[in-house]
Amino acid sequence: MGIFENRNGAGERIPVWLRVTVPTVASLVLFIIVIFALHMPAVRDAMLSQRKTSLKHMTQIAMGVLEDMREKERKGILTPAQARRQAADTIRKMRFGQGGKDYFWINDTNATMIMHPYMPELDGRDLNNFTDFKGNPLFREMVDVTKTDGDGYVTYYWQWQDQPEKVMPKISYVRRFEPWHWILGTGLYLDDMEKEASIRNRELIMMTLIVLGLISVLSAYTIIQSRKAGKQLLESEALFKGVFNHSQQFMGVLTPEGVVLMANKVSLDFAGIDEEDVRNRYFWETPWWNYSIDAQRALKETIQIGSFGGIGKGIFKHFGKDGECIYVDFSVKPVRSENDTVLFLIAEGHNITELTEAQERLAVSEALFKGVFNQSLQFMAVLGLDGTLLEINQSSLDVRAVTADDVLNKPFWDGPWWQNPPSLIPPLKDDIAKAAGGKVIRKEVEAVSDEGLHQFIDFSLKPVFNAEEKIIFLLAEGRDITELHIVQDQLRNLNRDLENKVEERTVELRQSIERLEKAQNQLIQSEKMAALGDLVAGVAHEINTPVGISVTSISYLEEKLKEIDRKIAAGDLRKSDFDKFLNVARETTKSSMLNLHRAAELIGNFKQVAADQASGQRRTIYFGKYIEEILLSLRSKYKRTKHKINVNCPEDLQLSTYPGAFMQILSNLIINSLIHGFEGIEAGNIDIGVELTDEYVVLRYTDDGKGMSEANIGKVFEPFFTTKRGDGGTGLGMSIVYNLVTSRLGGTISCSSVEGQGTAFTIYLPLEMVVSS
Repeated sequence: MGIFENRNGAGERIPVWLRVTVPTVASLVLFIIVIFALHMPAVRDAMLSQRKTSLKHMTQIAMGVLEDMREKERKGILTPAQARRQAADTIRKMRFGQGGKDYFWINDTNATMIMHPYMPELDGRDLNNFTDFKGNPLFREMVDVTKTDGDGYVTYYWQWQDQPEKVMPKISYVRRFEPWHWILGTGLYLDDMEKEASIRNRELIMMTLIVLGLISVLSAYTIIQSRKAGKQLLESEALFKGVFNHSQQFMGVLTPEGVVLMANKVSLDFAGIDEEDVRNRYFWETPWWNYSIDAQRALKETIQIGSFGGIGKGIFKHFGKDGECIYVDFSVKPVRSENDTVLFLIAEGHNITELTEAQERLAVSEALFKGVFNQSLQFMAVLGLDGTLLEINQSSLDVRAVTADDVLNKPFWDGPWWQNPPSLIPPLKDDIAKAAGGKVIRKEVEAVSDEGLHQFIDFSLKPVFNAEEKIIFLLAEGRDITELHIVQDQLRNLNRDLENKVEERTVELRQSIERLEKAQNQLIQSEKMAALGDLVAGVAHEINTPVGISVTSISYLEEKLKEIDRKIAAGDLRKSDFDKFLNVARETTKSSMLNLHRAAELIGNFKQVAADQASGQRRTIYFGKYIEEILLSLRSKYKRTKHKINVNCPEDLQLSTYPGAFMQILSNLIINSLIHGFEGIEAGNIDIGVELTDEYVVLRYTDDGKGMSEANIGKVFEPFFTTKRGDGGTGLGMSIVYNLVTSRLGGTISCSSVEGQGTAFTIYLPLEMVVSS
């Protein structure tokens, strides 16, 4: 930031201004502003602006080609690929400029070259990392410069037209064609323009030398005439600038009318502005004051006081360039001439933000403290380190019906809170001494109120430290916990009564649980015996056939034997009759033995299965064979149906387990499928599969019956849940299965089902029950 240096002279300064300022400023203005600062840069800038305008105009013509092709694409005259290809070919042939050397190229918004007429080897290449001869990523810059406004200029170095060995600076105009995400560009070499500008500037320099000669004469005259005055002026100005610019306060110089002549660096930096933003403007119109009409009005009044010879003052809020807010103690003081005329005004501002904020925080803290202190329902007091009562809240006064004047600036232990009983005073003095030494005191105090009632107070004394960790006062707090004591006594009595009632209820619940467990065991035993009864009935039915055949065969043999006896008695027995009898005897004996063996096998299987179910003993079985025995005992349940049961189990799989549990599990699953799953189904399939994994013996039972709803799946293992309660269902079958799997066999069971597709049960059993062969 600069410093305002524009100042008005007055009085005796007028001769110095005539001898120094006029010739010096005239020469500097003529030499610097007119020639170097304005005209010479303007020559090149004008030529460059003209060339840029030409590039932009030519690009607009080429954009017309793209828009025409896009319109044909939109109307369906050309396909998108045809439109893009014809557009690129048309622009490839376009030339302009001297000798027809200037051209257009096309790349897309991803910096991929679409078409370059002079360098076709670039077509289709990703040019994100392509740089010019100075290392500038020109194509990436073209993408970036067109992102915001859709067009822009890019300066870089490129080969001279069709001479690759000649590299020159070039400026290009690029413009986006959004429908195709293309960027169309063309450029011009700056060399020709620089040459033309150089010729014009040489002519201008010659004219400048002539003018410079005149300036030199004037300057010599000025130096001679103003040596003494200039030395004094420089010393005075250096002193003023030193004070003005190095001051940490906000300072400015104004005309009596309030126009800004100067502002120091601190002021300019705060607002983020420079001298051109405020010089020769009314002070209240500058960025320091434009945030508020009220602030501008107050400033005008302050300046008016200063212009009349007084000192205007005020505290104002200002906002910096980053939005920071500060408070400024502002003043305007007049500077007078010898004839008491106000020459200009000195504006000063002191940053008092920290002081103001500290005062605000102190006020807030004080208000907060008083609000909490006086509105608190607890007893609160502030004590000196010697126990003198400095402050006390209203709740403390109300409890003993006293005023602040009655107790303040007196020893705390002389207050009415500690007089009944008097034995409270010595411990209190001791506690105050301990707290003054830095210890926190907390205890329960029992006092007697004015009405003679016992009060229990949760009392504490805490030391309060300042920033230097020095104790400055003590904070006493008290909370009436009399009601809490009463509630605690009531709660103790209630707990005692509740414990007695809980004990009584526990005994009742224990007896109820025992009755329920007994009833459940009876139901389970009934279910087991019912299953055993079904087993007996099924086996009896199976045994009936082979035993009946055997009885029929033996009866037939008995008749043939009687016939032989009659013939022997009559003496009519012939050898052929006896041979026929022997043949009949052999056949009937063979048939009877075969069927009797079948019956014996059925009885043996029944005996083992029944014994397993009744005894519940652990033994080793071939699991696949045992499943077949279970199915044989249940065959009467499904042999007159078209339902099929398929078993897939390794033949050599031996398990050391409880066979009776498997009998009940499979019986319940099969009967559930027959009764519930295959209801209304003529031919169903049941698959029982057993496999060994690395961790489990897995038994999978599936049927293709009508399945279950999602709600029933969640209840299937619950005791007494059945969908056939009206038809004699107990709802214990699947509960027994679950308990046998999880408790007796130490496994897990899960159910899955889809209505209309069937039901599946998966049982995971511990691998430890497998007997190694």
